Amino acid sequence: MGIYIIRSFFIILGTLTGLYIAPNTRLMGALTGLGGSLLIVGIEILIEKIPLKKLLLAIGGLLVGLITAILLASFVLLIPVSEPRTIIYIRFTLYFAFTYLGIMIGLKGVEELGFIFPFLRGVKEPERLLVVDTSVLIDGRIYELAQGGFLDNIIIIPKFVIQELQGLADSAGDMKRQRGRRGLEVLQHLRSNPNMDVNIYDIDYPDIEAVDAKLVKLAIDIGANLLTNDSNLAKVAEVQNIKVLNLNILATLMRPNLMSGEEIPLKIIKEGKEAGQGIGYLEDGTMVIVEGGTKYLGKIINIIIDSALQTSTGRIIFAKIK
Repeated sequence: MGIYIIRSFFIILGTLTGLYIAPNTRLMGALTGLGGSLLIVGIEILIEKIPLKKLLLAIGGLLVGLITAILLASFVLLIPVSEPRTIIYIRFTLYFAFTYLGIMIGLKGVEELGFIFPFLRGVKEPERLLVVDTSVLIDGRIYELAQGGFLDNIIIIPKFVIQELQGLADSAGDMKRQRGRRGLEVLQHLRSNPNMDVNIYDIDYPDIEAVDAKLVKLAIDIGANLLTNDSNLAKVAEVQNIKVLNLNILATLMRPNLMSGEEIPLKIIKEGKEAGQGIGYLEDGTMVIVEGGTKYLGKIINIIIDSALQTSTGRIIFAKIK
């Protein structure tokens, strides 16, 4: 509440100052004072919403741009010009162009500068940076998650992951080729959606051969989380204190819990390993083993849930015929 009172007081003071400076044109002076104070308050509110490190980078870019413009302008003064106004125009153009470029490069180049200057890595919230590996792009569920608003992150896709997808898409094997093309299509959908913040990082680690090791190195360098379906990569990343999100684990957690004694319809698809067992699958892919279900092969029957077993590969449900 106090900050609004101070701002209001400043606006009133600015208006009265305009009246005092221009007593002969009171209306114009008051409007000028009011407009000036509103502009300053607006700039103050805008600066308040900008992170401190970004603001410092913008100021740094401004200073670098000004220094560059001054040096170039000094060089231009050595060139004989017949019209003095030309020098003024050239100086103004240089100052305007290089200050703007300095500020924008300072703001937009934060991620790339973070690889060189570690103290700049915190400009973006580390928890929002999410490095995506090849398996997630091939899987494709990341697009639906992000589109549904469940993945409010800055998605980081390094160039070496794109190169791996291109290598799969150009491979001789039909299965690998399909996987690579699917990954590239998902990537294209992510980048074409204006509501998703997707950044392509043009970075590589020539001294590291394995893509998984490069992903871990990148996540450490920029302080990001890692999104993967690869359990081995997840274990390596977790050992190095990287937060890992696994879509397969998420899908397992989101499966509905069927209670013992609950009745559901199920189509028996094939025979089980044990005599008389029939096997069917729920909509989410969970395997259901039905005692005595072999004789109903190819039919939909009502079953009663008996128990469930959680394994490393997923969940198995045991049931019996109603």
